[in-house]
Amino acid sequence: MKNIFKAVFCVLFAAMFFSCASTDAETEEKSLLFPVEDVDSVSISLYRSTVEVQLWNKNEIFVIAESQNGEFPVCYINGTTLLCKIERGKESNWGKLRVFVPESFYAQEWRISTVSGPIYVEQLWCDNCEIETTSGAIKLDKCEVRCLDVTSTSGRILANDLVCSGISDFTSTSGAVNISGFLPQTDVTTTSGAITVENFCPFVQNSSMSSLSGAIKLSMPENNGYELSFSSLSGQVYDEFTSFKGKGSGTTSYKNGGVKIEAETLSGAIRIKKNN
Repeated sequence: MKNIFKAVFCVLFAAMFFSCASTDAETEEKSLLFPVEDVDSVSISLYRSTVEVQLWNKNEIFVIAESQNGEFPVCYINGTTLLCKIERGKESNWGKLRVFVPESFYAQEWRISTVSGPIYVEQLWCDNCEIETTSGAIKLDKCEVRCLDVTSTSGRILANDLVCSGISDFTSTSGAVNISGFLPQTDVTTTSGAITVENFCPFVQNSSMSSLSGAIKLSMPENNGYELSFSSLSGQVYDEFTSFKGKGSGTTSYKNGGVKIEAETLSGAIRIKKNN
């Protein structure tokens, strides 16, 4: 009898649990279209929301907002800037914002920020770009920009096939940073996490990589020379261009020197490799 009672109780509990889960997972959706000729900049500021930006084959900017409690961000054009933001007092909303832009859309500026949510950006094309999340990963794929500033307080930063004609800056308080692309000048900083940079072009301006706790791996093609300034409290330093192997801190030069590259970590190895 006790076993039957336990079985019935478990069934009822499971039914209640899945019923609640289904209700919590329900979302509402709203969508808006904006004329691309009226927009030259985009600014997104959200709370507890995922942000996705990608291309589509239409001539308008298409915004889709999802919400779990019926509170949506407001989206409108102010001057020539498309704004999407959560109104004050509605920061408890949890949702998702997807922005589809035409392949030909070139923006003067993109600003994307979210509190407690990841950001995914695919094939962004712009002059200046600022991307920031307080808690969440940031992923960029095949973006072409002039200047780039990426910040994640708690989350991994991943940038694939990036083309940046100017300076790029990546900062993660807690999380690894992995970057590949054409980076003539870059600064990468993480408090806790490894740094991996695969540069498809030689540095033309001074660049730096700093990790409080994590290894640093930099690969780059043949170049006209550089001066490496390194520091590793615990870990080996190896420079494939100069065949240098050592520990601690110091400098090493390739050819006649040139641009300065700083690599610093308290705990982890530093490795400079040649691109094949």
